[in-house]
Amino acid sequence: MEKVSWRGTPGVGDFMWALNSCHMRAWQSGLPINLEMHWDHSEDHLHHFEDPETIIQRMYYIHNFYQRKDDVEITHIFNSRGRYYYPPEKLSVKHKNRFWFESGSFNDAPGCPAPTNDWLFRKNTFKKRDPNKIVFWRPLFNAEVPRKWKRTLTNSDWEIILDKVSRRGMSITELTYRTPISEALYHISTARLIICYDGMWHYIAKNLATPMVVCSNEGVTKYHTPHAIRATHHLTEKTNIFWWCDNLKDLLRHSNKKAVRYFDKMEEIYKR
Repeated sequence: MEKVSWRGTPGVGDFMWALNSCHMRAWQSGLPINLEMHWDHSEDHLHHFEDPETIIQRMYYIHNFYQRKDDVEITHIFNSRGRYYYPPEKLSVKHKNRFWFESGSFNDAPGCPAPTNDWLFRKNTFKKRDPNKIVFWRPLFNAEVPRKWKRTLTNSDWEIILDKVSRRGMSITELTYRTPISEALYHISTARLIICYDGMWHYIAKNLATPMVVCSNEGVTKYHTPHAIRATHHLTEKTNIFWWCDNLKDLLRHSNKKAVRYFDKMEEIYKR
């Protein structure tokens, strides 16, 4: 068994990044993984007082749907200090340690290649998709303000986007960080398309190969969600998010093509 340790944060995407990376590593190496999650709080901590469940409960819940779940065993270190959490006088350190692989197969030093993080849920997690259902999320209700590059669209911009697709007969379901994870999984698994910013529930969409368009110009978006269309917010560029929404048939067709291509590439993990 190989040991991997990871810095836990309030975001579902961060622990799913860890799970995906460890599952892919286990599948490629043939060795099970002990994923040791480090948290700077107790097991019953709620990041926001309206959260319906703790981040630990969310991690255990979603791991149940992973293909080859037993390849990765999760342990938790609560109120952790040392490798991942600095004392107050060092909070300004820009590069924070994020993960450590016992084998040295991946290194968290600046400039080193990131772990391979593609994976899928079990096949029986996939549901029949509603042809008129679009699921979206925006950073409006986040507990903390996201980084600037994730806020290139204003709330008015998001309302314009939603109006464009709803006027074309699509049904809209909005998710937030306060959505219970079971509901998020259901809505994403039955959606025809996801429209979102880079974050929140994006790894659930990835592991379900749900067609997706992410409002982002960043290369990290391609790393975390390679099956998604990256749409700019710049109106001067033809394929900006507003253009895609005005050309919904093209958006649905192209996003589905990319999602199917990703699923086909990953289908090998079901064969052994």
